[in-house]
Amino acid sequence: MARLYIGFCAVLIGLRSLTNFAKLFQGDDALMVFGGQILRGGSVVVPAIIVGAFMLATAVAMLARARPALPMLTAYAAYVAFNMLLWSALHGDEFVRVGGMLSSATDPDRLWWAGVGGMIAYATVALATTALPAWLLYRERPS
Repeated sequence: MARLYIGFCAVLIGLRSLTNFAKLFQGDDALMVFGGQILRGGSVVVPAIIVGAFMLATAVAMLARARPALPMLTAYAAYVAFNMLLWSALHGDEFVRVGGMLSSATDPDRLWWAGVGGMIAYATVALATTALPAWLLYRERPS
């Protein structure tokens, strides 16, 4: 069952990498969070290529059960966690905007809480598809 889950997560990471490459064609509308910072337009190009390529390589390594899969996935899971924590710490005011995408409420407090709830849900999925398969790969490694 663990192998199936790791493979499923590898496919998800591979597909998600394509969204980073798609940013290269979005021009001024491109948006990416990198190192907790919100990047827009042309400043997205280099990080999108680097992160997208790393994600794709990680997905391939996971699917192939290659030896570098564990350190690559561990590094990617750490990047995901660090990026989310840093974004949350630096951009707490953005929770209202995120809440507006998730809720029809108009009260800023309700929108903030909706944004926090959305971020918790996003973090749960993000870590369940990166940190959990990394832990499963760690458990599978030969002694």
